[in-house]
Amino acid sequence: MAIPLKYNVRSLLVRRVSTGMTAGGIALVVAVFVVTMAMVAGLGTMISDTGESDNMIVLRKGATTETYSAINLDQFEAMKFLPQIRRDPAGNPMISPELPVQVLMRRTHGSSDNIVVRGVLPIALEVHSKVHIIAGRMFRPALGEVTVGKGLVGRYADAKVGSTMHFGRGAWKVVGIFSAGGSSFESEVWADIHNVQDDAQRGAYYAAVRLKMAPGADTDALINRIADDPRINLQAETEPEYYKEQAVVARQMNWLGMIVAIVMGIGAVFAAMNTMYAAVSARTSEIGTLRALGFSPGSVLLCFLIESVILATAAGAIGILLAMPINGFSTTFGNFVTFSTMAFNFRVTFAIMLEALVFSALMGVFGGWLPARQAMRMRVVEALRRS
Repeated sequence: MAIPLKYNVRSLLVRRVSTGMTAGGIALVVAVFVVTMAMVAGLGTMISDTGESDNMIVLRKGATTETYSAINLDQFEAMKFLPQIRRDPAGNPMISPELPVQVLMRRTHGSSDNIVVRGVLPIALEVHSKVHIIAGRMFRPALGEVTVGKGLVGRYADAKVGSTMHFGRGAWKVVGIFSAGGSSFESEVWADIHNVQDDAQRGAYYAAVRLKMAPGADTDALINRIADDPRINLQAETEPEYYKEQAVVARQMNWLGMIVAIVMGIGAVFAAMNTMYAAVSARTSEIGTLRALGFSPGSVLLCFLIESVILATAAGAIGILLAMPINGFSTTFGNFVTFSTMAFNFRVTFAIMLEALVFSALMGVFGGWLPARQAMRMRVVEALRRS
């Protein structure tokens, strides 16, 4: 025979002070957990959304990022004629040479960050199909014009149409703003690749080449051709695979968040355990009465365990509500792989909320197990005598 659930609810309401203090501690732990996981989800989404399944990135052999890559003009020209590359209606290959460089850019409030300025050609808008001009226009080649990602607008001085940016060795006229589906490109400035080469003194070298594959193209065959052709001799991989490897920071943050949550959770477990021990001590007579009425030791154990889980889960729900205002909040993050600053949004997903509730319920189980065992082991006569 099970003890009615309303008995547990009434008990929690009677002990308002201790219940409230324990619930507050658990709620704060869960809120920190949700905020950390929302940050990781935002970073992961931003990085994964950067890649397109029909795009390929080509780098120097052995390079892990664009920063450490160099491609000469002869290698680029040899790639342009590969049959696996898609052509535009005019028959031009959809292949984009790119040169990202890092510059210090001043924030609106005075400090400076490393920002990526990506040298591209106009064809980049066709290769990167998620990129769209949302204000102004695309820059015109060789005129010192730039377009800026919308993630920079409002955060950095002069990141608006009509302003002049000062970075590198020159002054750059902002003529447009682009969106990129929430990807990391929105934290970049795009300029003419030849202007960037001159400003960075990089000569005729590119850092990477992006290409859009023709429908039905054999991905493995293209990768092997790029690697084995002596005129090219480069390494290639699809953009989703490349950005999956670049997501190492998000994975590290995920583990760090889990460690912090576990450490804080241990403290919350002890708080719940203390509350439940106090409940068992204060309700000795009730336990004796329950046993005298015929409730089994297992029912008493389950009763106190359920009470602890109810307390922790309710506190977990409160913690989720406390963390919800962070959902969609936009901030910047220093990428330790590329050493540049990126803008991203916190994302509180349904999966994160479910994980938070499970996490809080586990705290309730661990916090209530020992007190519940103590209550179960009380003998009827002893419990009634102590009352």
